[in-house]
Amino acid sequence: MADSDAGAEQVKLDDEGFLKAIACWDRRMVETLARLNEIGPLTEDHWKIIDFVRGYYLEHGVGPPVVRIGKATGLNAADICRLFPCGVVRGAFRLAGLPRPPGCI
Repeated sequence: MADSDAGAEQVKLDDEGFLKAIACWDRRMVETLARLNEIGPLTEDHWKIIDFVRGYYLEHGVGPPVVRIGKATGLNAADICRLFPCGVVRGAFRLAGLPRPPGCI
């Protein structure tokens, strides 16, 4: 994916659609990232997951497993898959500004 407009900001993405620099993330760019990844419209449940995934990464240095996301948000695996049909990594991790996990296809 190429760089894309996010209002007045530029969203800098790598070739796989992940944010180039996690420090550049802000909540205003999430709608743009969602549109680029064909996710949405974003709901409160999307935001629960995005906020949890980002907070978990910032605390632990890795993204959380789906089971942990479900326990923290009260959503089951089917709900999470419905919200992020491209998968947690390609969906929630991208929208939360996280890097692609090593070893992830």
